[in-house]
Amino acid sequence: MSPAATAVAEDWVEVPFRVLKEHGGLRLDAYLALRLHKYSRAKVQRLIEDGRVSRAGRPAKASARLAEGETVLIRYPRTAEPPLPHETIPVLYQDDAIAVVDKPGGVLSHPTDKILHNTVTTILARQLGRRVLLAHRLDRETSGAMVLPLDSAAARALYEQFLAREVKKEYLAVVFGEVAWKRKLVDAPIGPEGGEIKVRQAVGRGAAAVTEFSRLATDGRLSLVSARPRTGRLHQIRAHLAHLGHPVVGDKLYVGAGEAYLKAVRRELRPEDLDALGADRQLLHARRLSFAHPRTGAAMRFEAPIPADFPLRPPEGA
Repeated sequence: MSPAATAVAEDWVEVPFRVLKEHGGLRLDAYLALRLHKYSRAKVQRLIEDGRVSRAGRPAKASARLAEGETVLIRYPRTAEPPLPHETIPVLYQDDAIAVVDKPGGVLSHPTDKILHNTVTTILARQLGRRVLLAHRLDRETSGAMVLPLDSAAARALYEQFLAREVKKEYLAVVFGEVAWKRKLVDAPIGPEGGEIKVRQAVGRGAAAVTEFSRLATDGRLSLVSARPRTGRLHQIRAHLAHLGHPVVGDKLYVGAGEAYLKAVRRELRPEDLDALGADRQLLHARRLSFAHPRTGAAMRFEAPIPADFPLRPPEGA
């Protein structure tokens, strides 16, 4: 995701996408078909033909080749949204350059074609009374620590740290099953599965992905693990845990073959489906986040409280 701000007009919302390293060199239409989960390549091409996609402030061409780090902007018509479940976002730290927040599960990091108001950037901008940018994101159902730059210079500096893998992150996940190992290093590539669900990732293909796992607690039926990703692939922690036979509790995409995800998309998810998943949302939490302050260079370290919906807790000092 681009560090550029999301611009909102009366009838349109403009959403930025930052081109990552693995997407450099792709055609624009192929890139957007990959990033926009419910858009076919033909539908993407119609967006481009309608003038709703731009690069560097100019209308884009479907055949254009993208460069790593550039920003693509898409204009979506604004739509009606349900009432906000969260009026504010808990702020762990704030100064003139950054805000560090504890993102609730179920809140998008940034606006999309259908959701504008129920997002971290939109809620926080209203809460702080100033522009809020993005340097990274968390999945909608993932909770925990996020750093948001408050000016363009901070956004660029933080984005470069993420790109260089200098930002350290630790997640907590509640998973199905009794984890037998104390520590596990998973070094297995991840890439699109290629099936009916475009966003679902498969282990064993694609780009290199490395995650360090540690078991913190287990009750025999469920286990609590920590995850320290050394790379930043899409759904990396979730896909690696499912590959190990311990999918994240509540994960509609990686419990089974993703049947719950398809039901959710079709709005056919029933209470018994959620009972089988074990939770209303995926129990993945960004617990700790460490980085250099984008303006001063000072070492910054933050910890987001463990959510109330986690049934297991780490031992003292872990």
